[in-house]
Amino acid sequence: MTELTTTTADGMHITVRMPDNHEWVRESLERACAAEARRQIDTTPAPDPAYAVPRAAGLLDLHPETLRDYMRLPDYHPRRLHYMPGESSRGDRILLSQIHDWQRRNRTDAEPVAAPGARVKRGRPSRFQQ
Repeated sequence: MTELTTTTADGMHITVRMPDNHEWVRESLERACAAEARRQIDTTPAPDPAYAVPRAAGLLDLHPETLRDYMRLPDYHPRRLHYMPGESSRGDRILLSQIHDWQRRNRTDAEPVAAPGARVKRGRPSRFQQ
């Protein structure tokens, strides 16, 4: 049995019991789950991936040293590419949002860089994913 409970505006509680195999119950639950999933996806902040310098240079179609030159400019310079410093220059990371901001500030003709798709996993497929 499935119980559906609601409370009216005047505070009255209503509970309806229906068999689990009733088509209306199944469709209502599917719609409610889909609506909740959409709400959670819409309210969740989008990830901001960070890229190493060679990967970011590849996305912008620049040589890595040219990209590092943009990173070394003074903070006030409009062409400076902001980044998250690492313990060494190999650990420096550039956020996708910073790449988009840099492209907007420099009015590049290129299309804004899109986040690359997920990498293909190698090895045996997981037995937990269906």
